[in-house]
Amino acid sequence: MSNLLIFPLLLPAVCALLLVFIRTQSRLSRIFSIGTMALTTIISLMLLISVMVHGPIKLDFGGWQAPFGIQFVGDSLSLLMVTVSSFVVTLIMAYGFGRAEKRAIRYYLPSFILFLTVGVIGSFLTADLFNVYVMFEVMLLASFVLITLGQSVEQLRAAIIYVVLNIIGSWLLLIGIGMLYKLTGTLNFALVASRLETMKDESSIVIISMVFLVAFGAKAALVLFMWLPKAYAVLNTELAALFASLMTKVGAYALIRFFTLIFDEHESITHPLFVFLACITMIIGAFGVLAYRDIKKIAAYQVILSIGFIIFGLGTQTFAGVNGAIFYLANDIVVKTLLFFIIGSLVYITGYRHYKYLTGLAKKQPFFGVAFIVMILAIGGVPPFSGFPGKLFIFKGAIENGNYIGLTLMILTSLIAMFSLFRVFFTMYLGNDKTGEEVEFKEIPGYRKGLIGILVAVVLAMGIAAPVIFQVTENATHLNMDDGHYEKSVNPNLKKEVEK
Repeated sequence: MSNLLIFPLLLPAVCALLLVFIRTQSRLSRIFSIGTMALTTIISLMLLISVMVHGPIKLDFGGWQAPFGIQFVGDSLSLLMVTVSSFVVTLIMAYGFGRAEKRAIRYYLPSFILFLTVGVIGSFLTADLFNVYVMFEVMLLASFVLITLGQSVEQLRAAIIYVVLNIIGSWLLLIGIGMLYKLTGTLNFALVASRLETMKDESSIVIISMVFLVAFGAKAALVLFMWLPKAYAVLNTELAALFASLMTKVGAYALIRFFTLIFDEHESITHPLFVFLACITMIIGAFGVLAYRDIKKIAAYQVILSIGFIIFGLGTQTFAGVNGAIFYLANDIVVKTLLFFIIGSLVYITGYRHYKYLTGLAKKQPFFGVAFIVMILAIGGVPPFSGFPGKLFIFKGAIENGNYIGLTLMILTSLIAMFSLFRVFFTMYLGNDKTGEEVEFKEIPGYRKGLIGILVAVVLAMGIAAPVIFQVTENATHLNMDDGHYEKSVNPNLKKEVEK
């Protein structure tokens, strides 16, 4: 079973290369890419089920055991993220590029989407520090290409901000890795965590942890959000959905992994800072969703809000809070894909990004009313939709730790998030402005409605089947938060190395 662990990474990589050679055959390319990602999703789910039954899976490349060789680890946290990510990429590839299909093929966009997916999946599976940097760079290089392949001034400006801030974040990440290696003499997660527990140089550990916090926080749009709204607003629907569902989530995953497993000995310093930064991020997101009338920018600030919720759960430093953060992270990958599919479809139908032009759409596209309501309720955390279980556990963690200000802010910003989207919904379906009657609504392809319907069904299923998903997230929380659990489960052979 351990050899299967490379397949979620290998399959998209091979497919991306093959698409270069068959790019002129658009139908074959489309079938091949969708099939590859669907198979990746199935394999990832099988691995996740195996992990829940038998424990974490590790793959030592070249037969070199940790800490000397490259190691991948499939545990409940990493494989949950891989499964959900592979699933949404499958739907994004199925969504297609519409009228821009020829241009997308000419610029190798399907290949770059798959290379970005390789970086994302590799970031989840790798178990050593340097490969975190390598996989982040694979992901970012592909994203740089995807975000710059446009012809508008607006896209160029957004791309410059995006590239500069992410390069700075990558530099900080590399500096942090170098500092941590100098301190511990190893790059393996398990051995780094074990050695840090025995060290008395607390000031150095705190400084290094702050470097990682800024590096991952920049990639997750934690307070450092400047790159996100402009970048997401100028992307096509499928690319906006890809970025919203994956890019910030990798940064959030890294923060959860590193600050529950590696930097977990100085919670009195790091975690109150997480709560503070999460609250600032929630406030930024709330102002953003209220300030704009551009539905793409409203959607972009919804992404920022959700990052605030996830990091607030991590900052509670409680089992319930971290458990809720992991659940909400997995849920948000799906919900944000649904959000950008719906928003992108509305822009396609009307030709406008200002929601005042949506008036009158109710008569033409009643299907979007149902999907829109489900999406709003999921974002707001209303039961029985998928946003409710994660938020409930984050609330519980906040109460246990006495974070009442953050809890109040989270409730208020959740209501603001719902209000901003209901404002769009009511304009679309109940507005009296005649502007909408002047817009010639286009018909959206039926298969795209089907993809939105699949996401709606998944959002409902994740809410109803929350107890099953919580078995996975609780396992992940125990593995990362319980002292020595990860080290014993993944690399018990490293006990002697800790003593050196």
